[in-house]
Amino acid sequence: NKGYISPSLNVPAPDIGTGEREMAWMADEYRRMNPTDINAMACVTGKPVNQGGILGRSEATGRGVQLGLREFFRHPEDVKRAGLSGGLAGKNIIIQGLGKVGYPAAKFLQEEDAARITGILEYNGGLFNSKGIDVEAARQWFTEHRSFAGFAGGTFVPDSSPLLEESCDILIPAAMEGQITTENAPRIKALLVAEAANGPVTFGAHKILRDKGIV
Repeated sequence: NKGYISPSLNVPAPDIGTGEREMAWMADEYRRMNPTDINAMACVTGKPVNQGGILGRSEATGRGVQLGLREFFRHPEDVKRAGLSGGLAGKNIIIQGLGKVGYPAAKFLQEEDAARITGILEYNGGLFNSKGIDVEAARQWFTEHRSFAGFAGGTFVPDSSPLLEESCDILIPAAMEGQITTENAPRIKALLVAEAANGPVTFGAHKILRDKGIV
């Protein structure tokens, strides 16, 4: 499980399928096996606050995506190279994954930077609305129904993968690795790809995107 972090490494994210409960289990087991290790609680990240976790940890990676994009738009030469202009306000964003990384990233970009979230992809379908999706409402609907089907704030797409290829300013793959490959990279229309998952773009796809002028 990639959620396990060696105390000697500075790797800040539990992986898919883990949450605070699982992180607490791992910390307890490590401490049981290493009772003399004074840094035992540092063996994993993402623990509950009342068991050695820190406030703000759950949204930290998504916040980092937001801050990374803000920094990108502070460099006019890079913005121009991507075929963009101005700042984050009004930019059309499609995000894959509305979980521990994608949800806070989308929420912060929408609420604090006035970006427009036009597409959200999940494992069992996606949403698209060229006028923008209310991220918080979509999250609450998905949490309750485990699907975007029936959500009034966008068009439900049973097969979400083609949404990766929709026109947008910024594409944020924030789910599984290997989502942009040599097969679909030629059809990616985003001007900027902000990688928020672990290795969402394969090596071969990376070259295709660069050759297309996508940053």
